[in-house]
Amino acid sequence: MQSFVAPRTAKKSRGEPWQVIYTDLMTIIMVFFVILWSLNQGQDVGVSETIGDETKRMISLPGDVLFPAGRSELSEEGGEVFRQIFYDESGQVLNLENNELTKRLLVIHGHTDGDGDKDDNFQLGFRRAYAAFSQIRTYNPLIADHAIICSHADNSPMLEVPRFEGDISPAQRQALNEAKGQNRRITIEDTIVNKLELE
Repeated sequence: MQSFVAPRTAKKSRGEPWQVIYTDLMTIIMVFFVILWSLNQGQDVGVSETIGDETKRMISLPGDVLFPAGRSELSEEGGEVFRQIFYDESGQVLNLENNELTKRLLVIHGHTDGDGDKDDNFQLGFRRAYAAFSQIRTYNPLIADHAIICSHADNSPMLEVPRFEGDISPAQRQALNEAKGQNRRITIEDTIVNKLELE
């Protein structure tokens, strides 16, 4: 009597244990990056190109209203402008409370036109930004820990000043004055910064 023995089937090799662990690890890392990528889609709206992770608000105030020509002392009208923006009985406009992850900063930019010496304009831009900071501080003394002061000296104009040669017409002079007037300004950027990046 013949006995039949089932033929041996070849055992499937699963590979070395380290190869299995490595493959699983790579899969988990890829899933992690896919999740990160999907969470970041569309999150760059409002990101500041200067300082901070997200600009919540930005206001631009004309320098000719805030300051006398060539000076850094705030005018009476300028003081009233700051009062209307920052005076708040509820204390919410300048609420500087932080949480564990973020810090609120006010970045105050002093801009000048391009007339005169560049070094003098840097100093004038800084003094005007500092005057704006001092005025805002009257509404919340804690702002000193949340303020950054910058001076631009016409390095980031709001309007490019047109170039004219020879005698200029009244219309050309008006265009020049308008461009220079818009470049003389104080810009206040209300920014939220990721605290992890500050450490």
